[in-house]
Amino acid sequence: MTRRPWQILVIACLVIACSGLSCSGWSRSALGWISSAAAQGTPVWTGPKTPMKLGVTGRPDSAFLMLALHRGYFDQHGIQIETVTGGSGNEFVAPLAQDRIQAASGSLNAALFNALNRGVDIRIVADFAHLGGEGDGLASIMARADLMDSGAIRSPADLKGKEISLGFGRGHYSYLMARTMLARAGLTFADVTLRNMSTPDSLVALSNKVIDASFVIEPLVTAALRQNIARILVKGGAVEPGAQLAVLVFSPEFARQSDAATRFLMAYLRGARDYHDAFVAGKDRDAAIAILTRTLPVRDPEIWKVAMPQQIDLNGRVNVADIKRQAAAYKELGDITGPVPDIDKYVDHRFSEEAVKVVGVR
Repeated sequence: MTRRPWQILVIACLVIACSGLSCSGWSRSALGWISSAAAQGTPVWTGPKTPMKLGVTGRPDSAFLMLALHRGYFDQHGIQIETVTGGSGNEFVAPLAQDRIQAASGSLNAALFNALNRGVDIRIVADFAHLGGEGDGLASIMARADLMDSGAIRSPADLKGKEISLGFGRGHYSYLMARTMLARAGLTFADVTLRNMSTPDSLVALSNKVIDASFVIEPLVTAALRQNIARILVKGGAVEPGAQLAVLVFSPEFARQSDAATRFLMAYLRGARDYHDAFVAGKDRDAAIAILTRTLPVRDPEIWKVAMPQQIDLNGRVNVADIKRQAAAYKELGDITGPVPDIDKYVDHRFSEEAVKVVGVR
């Protein structure tokens, strides 16, 4: 049978489209995808949407998640998001284990490692934030401006006898970073008075001279500098370069929904790349800031412009070696009950690896 030119063109297009989906690992779900200019060439899901709950802290470090949410990326990839707000990663561990939430932005903390030790099959699936090199002050130890300016505090050794806030309490990364910093100065936690409070509260305490130093994360580091509340004593990248600060985690049940979980990662990585493009490459920065000043506590656009950008792997890879290091450190501090968990069993890069086959490698 002789085919007409338009029939040949249609067949050719179908072959190319199906071939591309198959090569990307999406042939099983091909009926749910179409191409869309709105997604800048990324396939868009047209099948039934998967409802899920996402745990977020509402802190500035969730900036790229806000970009993905408010630019409609999850919707484009067939994920219907309901956000659940918590104060810290610790609050999400039990809901994840019970599948009351399906994904969360979580700091690596003792509660997570203890859950893994209890056999809770939470999956560590992507990078959320990590430290870069020694110039990276995303997480910093800051000291009161008056103490730094007077010379009363010049180095970590001068923290002896001082009051320091280290976030929400034991079992959080702030304790590990502070321990490393103090050890290099010949000090231990016994040489300082430890206080536990949120970063915004610690800035108020620094301003009121209630405490002397604090663990602070960007963009609040920049806010403290601009308001002359505190100075940077030590940048996190100089203390523990490459440290894994936070990860994206999935509930055991959601991880078994590999198709939906991979589509979630597509939207997630697009948000991370938008954040990088805006704050590292300077592309459409003002548009990104307009979203973030509406959706996050830092309302001053100028702070977003000058704050040090968050480091996040644009392909989702996590620093497995550093996660193991942190787990061993928590065990040494007595924050983990039982052995150090088998981290390799719980790190799962399947979803990010499949996602980049569709959204591309960066």
